[in-house]
Amino acid sequence: MKLYPLLFLAFFVLFSCGSTAKITDRANIVEASSRQIIKNHYKNTFDENTLSADLKVNYKSGKNSQRLKIKLRIKKDETIWLSGSVYGFTIAKAIITPDRVSYYMKFPTKVYFEGDFSSISELLGAELNFTMLQNLLLGDALFKLKSRNFEAEIDQQAYLLTPKSQKAIADILFWIHPLNYKIEKQEIKSREDNKFLAITYKNYQTINTTEIPGAIEVLTKGDKNNTTIHIDYKSVRINENLSFPYKIPNGYKRIQK
Repeated sequence: MKLYPLLFLAFFVLFSCGSTAKITDRANIVEASSRQIIKNHYKNTFDENTLSADLKVNYKSGKNSQRLKIKLRIKKDETIWLSGSVYGFTIAKAIITPDRVSYYMKFPTKVYFEGDFSSISELLGAELNFTMLQNLLLGDALFKLKSRNFEAEIDQQAYLLTPKSQKAIADILFWIHPLNYKIEKQEIKSREDNKFLAITYKNYQTINTTEIPGAIEVLTKGDKNNTTIHIDYKSVRINENLSFPYKIPNGYKRIQK
């Protein structure tokens, strides 16, 4: 059963129209307070009804690697739907809501999972909820940002937010774009072991005045394997009427917690 969580992590975490945002003056970035930076970030978070996109995904963990095409559909704060294919054949589907997680996979064997986010957090060994996954896909902060908890400085021509408290078990760092105030990079570093997560966003696209990532890179480091996931966003569409077709086929074996 060890392979199932691995494949699911790749599928779940993943889970062109528009013009690329031009960076012309970030060298002139000026200092700002954490309060102002966080306020501007939340003014520029995704605030549309729906999003759909075609994703090209490269996944590598240890000796395992996979290339996938994934169709992504999001109804904000309600539903995330993903359909993954290889060489034109659908191999997995998932539908995710704030209180339900369901997916099925045709490869390597026909299996499915149904549960809530507590089950997924236990499966992955890390806290996860619907909002965090939605924010990851849209270039917004994984965690709720409060100015009293962060200090601000300029780093790599971006605003870097670092935690004030030294008592936390992990360092959570946010690099924020100085022009569109979207997330450029967010990192979680455990202070107790070698676990590390970094999510980097590149080439934001402006679509209907909304900033959408052009690409996302996810890097995780653990005790045994490092995992990298590269996601390219193609054919992004906003505020279309979307459907979320999903039905677990007959004959699939349920994955137990």
